[in-house]
Parts: sequence; C-alpha cells; structure tokens
Amino acid sequence: MKNLILAAALAIGLSIPARAQTVPTYTTLTASGSTTAVVYFATSPFQQVRIVNAFATSDLSSGQMSFRSGVTPMTVAYTNAAGTQVGVAATNGFTVGTWCLIETKAGVTTNGIIASFGAATNIVFAQNVCATVPGDQIYSLSSPVAMTVGAASVTFTGDALYVGNRGRPVMVRVNGTSACSLDTITGRYE
Repeated sequence: MKNLILAAALAIGLSIPARAQTVPTYTTLTASGSTTAVVYFATSPFQQVRIVNAFATSDLSSGQMSFRSGVTPMTVAYTNAAGTQVGVAATNGFTVGTWCLIETKAGVTTNGIIASFGAATNIVFAQNVCATVPGDQIYSLSSPVAMTVGAASVTFTGDALYVGNRGRPVMVRVNGTSACSLDTITGRYE
C-alpha cells in the first residue's frame, strides 16, 4: 500500500510541469509596401514563434518570402537618438553586412544592415533605425529560409512553415518591384 501511494504521488508530481506549460497564443500580422513588406513577431521569453499560415503577394517574377530568426542578442548600452548609429558595450560576433533586428523595451521593432563600426562600441547601420535606450536588444539574424512567391498571390499553411529560435524575434519579408504585401502572416507562440 505504501508503494502504491508513493507511486501515485510521484505520478502526480511529474505531471505538474506539463500542466504548467503556457497555452499557445496566435498573432496575425499584415504589411504592404512597394519593393518590400516586412512583419516582426516580438520576443517572448521561453517561447518560440512557429509560422503556421502565410499569405503573400508580389509583382516580381522572382519574388520570395523569407523568414529569419534572431540569433545572437546584444544589449544596447547607451541612449541613442533615431539615426544610423547605436552605442553598445561591445560588437563581438557582429560583422559588416550582418542583418540585425532591433527590439526596444517600448515595443518598437525594426531591422537594419550593419554598414561599419564607428568605434569598438558603435554600430553604424546602412539606414536610419529607431531611437534606443539601455536595455533594448539588437539581434543578429539567421540565414533566410525562402519560399517562392513569384508574381502572384500564394498561401502556405502548416504546423510549422518556419520555427524561430526560442526566446528570439522572427522577421518575415517579401519583395516586389512596385507592389508587394504580406496579407496574412500568423505565428503561434508556444
């Protein structure tokens, strides 16, 4: 009897972490543009983003929808005005030409390509980026995973069209010549 009670207590104890898991949530984003359209799925600690539905349109015959996930995080060390330069504590692991995603504590997310390094603690982007404060994050991005769109409207659906890195943001981008859109991109946080 003692072993039966012990076994039951152990089974209940082992099942608690499974029940403590967070319930998956879904976020649907849209964007449109002329030569590119981009959406960002924000970071959620301990969760990863799975893209489960993607409806995209492009007017470019070689148009592609690409997915990238944040990889290496770097914390912003200084207050920086909107512009091309961001001050950080160190630039280790980042190189010229690296696609980056900047995510602020205020919820603003943007991307940029590193053009140069003004100093050991200064990243210079090829275009203007948002203002940052200490504690904001800059992520290097993974190599793109691409799906062909062409000059058409296409829909992809599945349990995991793309799976981002756990606790990192995801960027989805489509290109075009004068009109393109991410009509519906749905991500599941789990």
